[in-house]
Amino acid sequence: MGCCSCWVDFEGCTLRAMARLINLANFEQFAAINLTADPGYNPSDRRIPNCAQIVLNWTSESGKGAHNVLHGSYNGAFAGSQTQANAIVAALTTGAQWTALASFIGGSAGLGSVSIRDLNVVDSPIIPSIAGGGAGSSASPPLPNEVALVVTLRTAFTGPQNRGRMYIPDLATNALAAGNIASPACVTAVTNWASIIAGVLSAQGYTFGIGHYSRLAYVGVGGRQHPARPAGVVPITTVSVRDNHWDTQRRRGLK
Repeated sequence: MGCCSCWVDFEGCTLRAMARLINLANFEQFAAINLTADPGYNPSDRRIPNCAQIVLNWTSESGKGAHNVLHGSYNGAFAGSQTQANAIVAALTTGAQWTALASFIGGSAGLGSVSIRDLNVVDSPIIPSIAGGGAGSSASPPLPNEVALVVTLRTAFTGPQNRGRMYIPDLATNALAAGNIASPACVTAVTNWASIIAGVLSAQGYTFGIGHYSRLAYVGVGGRQHPARPAGVVPITTVSVRDNHWDTQRRRGLK
C-alpha cells in the first residue's frame, strides 16, 4: 500500500513528492462497538413463564390510540380467552371508580378494549376483547395526546427493574388546576381507578405484577457486576400517583 507526501518548495517554485510504503501487518483490527446496545439483553429466551401480557387500549378524541402494557402471573395452564378479555374491560369501565375517572375524560375518548397474550409461549396469538369499552363523560376539550398522568407501580423489592409506570391518557382540560397542574380531584380519581386493577385481574386468575424477561450477566460501567436474572413476575404491592405534575409520552403526540 503506498501513499504520497507532497509539499511545495517556494524558493525554487518546484513541487516535490516522496512515496512511502506502509506494511499492512502494522495495522490492528478492531471491532465496532454499539454503545446503545443492551449488554444484558437475552435474544435466546423471550418468554416469561406463567405470565400473560394484558394491554389496555385507549382511544383519543383525535383518533390516535394509546396503550398501557400490564403483566399478570397465572397458575397452571393459560386460560386466556375472549370472554376473559371482555370481563376485564367491563370491570375496568364500570363502577364508581371508573365513573369518577371518566368525568375527566372526553366523551369521544376512553378505554376502548383489552387484549391478552400468553408470554409463556413465543409468538402466541393476541386475544382481543370484542365487548364495548367505556367512554369519558367530560364536556371539556381534551389535553394534547402526549399529556398523561403517571401511576407508579411498586413491588416489595427495590431497583428500577422492580417498579413500573402507567401513563394514563385522554384527560380533558377540566383536570387542570391553577398553576397548570393536575387537580386534586383528578389525582384522586386516577389513583382510585388504578387501585382496582389488581382485583379485576385477580378475578380472572391473574396476579398483577412487573414482568421480567431473562437477562444475561455482564460487567457495567466502572466494573460493576450485573448478575444474570431469570424470567419471572414480581407482584405489585401498591399503586399511586406520586405528584400532580403532568408527564408526557412523546410518541403519542406524533402524527
